[in-house]
Amino acid sequence: QRWSMAANINKNLTFHCGRHTFAVLMLDLGADIYTVSKLLGHKELATTQIYAKVLDKNKQNAVSLIPDIE
Repeated sequence: QRWSMAANINKNLTFHCGRHTFAVLMLDLGADIYTVSKLLGHKELATTQIYAKVLDKNKQNAVSLIPDIE
């Protein structure tokens, strides 16, 4: 909570938010889904695949086309 306050994030961050961020970042950085599944302690690979669906490079590339507003 101190980190979110220091970053001026006015959202109640939960442990689940941290796990979700960790999973998505690991997959984005190229870790294989099986390893991420084991790191998260999932029994079923299908549970981890939920995080992989969030990570769609085509969606990210599309959003990156939006110009910065300054």
